[in-house]
Amino acid sequence: MAKKKNNNQPVEVRLRIDDLELTAAPNRHSADFDHLLERNRAHSFVFIPLATLSGKKQRKQSRAQDLARKKKKQLPDGTWIDGELLNTADGETVPGVLGFDIRRRDARLIARKVGVKQFVWGAHGAPAEEHFAKIFEDDDAYSWNLARRRALDGLRDIFVSAVDIRQLPRAVEESQTTMERFRQLVYLVLGVAIVAGLLLMALAGTEGWIANITRIAFYPPVMPAVLVGVYLRALMKKAEAQNRDFTAAEAEDNWTLVAPHLLALWALCYVAVLLLTWLQTVPSTDLPFLGRSDGVSTSFIICVWMLLPIAQSRGFDSLLSSGLESGITALLSIFMIKLSLFITNLITDALWGVATSLLPFDIPEALQRVINGTINVGAEVFFMAVLLGYAWSRTRQQFMRL
Repeated sequence: MAKKKNNNQPVEVRLRIDDLELTAAPNRHSADFDHLLERNRAHSFVFIPLATLSGKKQRKQSRAQDLARKKKKQLPDGTWIDGELLNTADGETVPGVLGFDIRRRDARLIARKVGVKQFVWGAHGAPAEEHFAKIFEDDDAYSWNLARRRALDGLRDIFVSAVDIRQLPRAVEESQTTMERFRQLVYLVLGVAIVAGLLLMALAGTEGWIANITRIAFYPPVMPAVLVGVYLRALMKKAEAQNRDFTAAEAEDNWTLVAPHLLALWALCYVAVLLLTWLQTVPSTDLPFLGRSDGVSTSFIICVWMLLPIAQSRGFDSLLSSGLESGITALLSIFMIKLSLFITNLITDALWGVATSLLPFDIPEALQRVINGTINVGAEVFFMAVLLGYAWSRTRQQFMRL
């Protein structure tokens, strides 16, 4: 896959207030900006450029200022301080504005509204951070090497979280909820899964719009994702009550604490998908436009990719945009599993053909079926683990950037 062009440029934020020039650069702490936050009784700042760095030093200042004035009208009400973003590599500058105590997710919406891809966010006593308007937008985001590295990093992080699962009570508390509420969620999800599965068994063979709507509502990935996603959404709303967002270092520490909780929620989703799948296939269910519902691995992948769009959405538009991206990724994951199994079967058939031609005796058909089944299960488990590692890595990235 083609490597995405690196658009990262060394930048600085510059402000002039009361004849004093203040400077902040990503990954560096600025005492000047700490004093600015103290003067304004704020906990964090965000600097949003009003134009995109073009990589060309020569830029008509009048045109840039006219463009900035137009884009300022799109900013929400509040206190905004004029400043500029400097490309320290070539000296190019673009105008921008600085605001206080704005959540990063709100800053992303503002940046997208004014048509820029990046902004700078910082908190008192911490290095400034460069963020992208799209939460998954980063250098090399679509390269095969980075996707593979993310999958392996995700698998390692899942293993570490599984080892720390004994810390689940603490992880639940760090997620700003209680073990009692977590147990209530477990009982609710499993109870609904069993009741829904029995209901679908009763509807087997029936036709009509009510039966079809019921089958879609309780399609294995949907119900667990909705219930667990709403649970996560409530926790994220509690996190928004903090004075400010986490810095990168704080988010890293927080993830280490809450990851066992999220892993337990994934496990809950898997058990619910397993129950729904098994109960639906007691009489086998075949939906004409969604396909057979007996694929536990594909249903589970869809479920985990549905969780965060439901959890982080504030409205229909954000749910649709994040859900669309997650849906495409889930479909690509399922396609990769199917393709991998198809190639595995082709290779296995070719090897059986070679073995049959070389051996002086016939290989029992039962033995071939056992070996083929073992290979297929092993291949599916391997590729599913890799894809889940990738999904976990992206989930971790999303949690830390919110």
